[in-house]
Amino acid sequence: MEDRPVPRRNSPWGNPKEEYRQPRAHRCNDRLEDIIQACFEGNIFKTVPGPLRLFRECMKAKPG
Repeated sequence: MEDRPVPRRNSPWGNPKEEYRQPRAHRCNDRLEDIIQACFEGNIFKTVPGPLRLFRECMKAKPG
């Protein structure tokens, strides 16, 4: 049986050759947290639409 390297793919955790890889938060993570927080504050129909609109805009925007 011959030893050969296992092919690696690009990962959201960084370069597989790095010794200490750490997961990175998604760029829209803060907007999602705002939605979750709005669900528990007052009337859901008044507090959620604003953060939800910002989250959708963030998801549609190009990274950068």
